[in-house]
Amino acid sequence: RVQSLPLPSRKAYQFLKGLDLSTVATDESSSASSFPPDSVSFRGLQRHFDNLLDRLARYVDRPELKDVYETIVSDSASIEEEIRAQNIRPEHLKRPTREMRGWLAYFSQRENFEEYCAAVRRAEPAFRAASIWSAKASFEILVHFRPMGGMYHICGYSSWALVELPTPAICFDEALLRSVAGIAFKKGGDRKAVNDAAGSEPCRKIVSAMESLGGVVAQTRGMHHDLAASFDRVNAEYFNGTMSRPHLVWSRSFAVRKYGHYEHAHDTVMVNAVLDRKTVPEFVVDFIIYHELLHKQLGITWKNNRIAAHTPELAEK
Repeated sequence: RVQSLPLPSRKAYQFLKGLDLSTVATDESSSASSFPPDSVSFRGLQRHFDNLLDRLARYVDRPELKDVYETIVSDSASIEEEIRAQNIRPEHLKRPTREMRGWLAYFSQRENFEEYCAAVRRAEPAFRAASIWSAKASFEILVHFRPMGGMYHICGYSSWALVELPTPAICFDEALLRSVAGIAFKKGGDRKAVNDAAGSEPCRKIVSAMESLGGVVAQTRGMHHDLAASFDRVNAEYFNGTMSRPHLVWSRSFAVRKYGHYEHAHDTVMVNAVLDRKTVPEFVVDFIIYHELLHKQLGITWKNNRIAAHTPELAEK
């Protein structure tokens, strides 16, 4: 029986049962040989990309750095050539592949590459000083600025450690990188300053540029509701049409409690896909969009070095 299914399967069943396939938009110009959405990746690219980041971290002050840059330029050109030859559109690419494509294209530009190298030079000593390995002169710390979620990710091994930071953090100065390192190793650090910097215009420009180079995929239209249309209604009704449109996406899974989320750093509103049903009224989706846009409008409030999302000011709205 349906009631006997595990909760995720039961949600999937209920969602699929409620679909009205007659509402699915079709494109009669599509070729029968085109790739399915979110299906294309390049074999070996992820391993090659990780190796490239390792080389960048190790050779940032060595003559071999020139070879690394030439590899990035060559890799980017090869990917673009293959995409053109196979008529691959952005929506065909898997998300990690789009992100790596954008990263390679962005850093194949010399000035961006130089900015990356300068950021590695700032970050390595900051994390070494804050880490438990600071006294080990021979201990190697590799810093990667890469597509990722979160503020940092650190893995320690017997003779080396990997520090992963989001790509836009290449614009962080020494003080901000020391704050991130302090937070990572529980030695203090200004969370508010780091969070504000992550959502700043310089970081957003990097995010926007890499998204554009990787290929932008519109994700606003669901089976029953269109987030773009919902935003337009809410913006006109409650913000006098003055709100700039954030990235609007449906979630990839069905959450139980959280119906929406605003990500300040990437200016993105995510709406739970569980609401994309015929039985969910239009005004419900509009309310979620309105609530998340208030987070965008009011910005981030801090209390005791932590983000306070649902403040009295928001409640009054």
